[in-house]
Amino acid sequence: MITPNIRYYAKMEDSTGSGQTPRYTITTEAGYYQPMEGIKGLDGKVSMFLQVSKESGSKKDNAPSMKLQAKNSLNFTGLKEYFIDGKLSGYAYGYPLPDKNYSKDKKPNPFFEYRDDGFLFIIHQDETATTGKDQIKPDIIELIVLEGAKVLIASYCKQLMMGGFDEAIKVLREQAKRVEPLPR
Repeated sequence: MITPNIRYYAKMEDSTGSGQTPRYTITTEAGYYQPMEGIKGLDGKVSMFLQVSKESGSKKDNAPSMKLQAKNSLNFTGLKEYFIDGKLSGYAYGYPLPDKNYSKDKKPNPFFEYRDDGFLFIIHQDETATTGKDQIKPDIIELIVLEGAKVLIASYCKQLMMGGFDEAIKVLREQAKRVEPLPR
């Protein structure tokens, strides 16, 4: 299998604080992915909420159990294969919303021009967590954006699980730069 072009890498760290819904903020990144500009907060950083999908368990085709939701309630992506046979897999995949607009307010989708890209995720659990809730909640989520890989993203996720991206990910982690907040 040909490895697609990696457009972007980001490390998202738990920034939930006292909130109920797990929140993750991009702290380091390698490369540039233009649609991320459309979901930056006032602090200049991208944050997303990890949520249970409303469609999860419904008759909807292949609805992933979890999703990441970004600024303005944009469903960044569903996390397919987040759970395999009821257990955390440590990996997931997804892709951008393909619609030009989203929500009842018809907000422009910043990812529309990139709708054929695919997302891979490496999910890191907190090994020191003592409660069941904290053991399930990731402390770090890594995002890898593959150019034009939507059609084959499930296969690329399997390749990721088998170590097929290990060298590339090592290089991306080394190249990643800290995301600094905007001055106030």
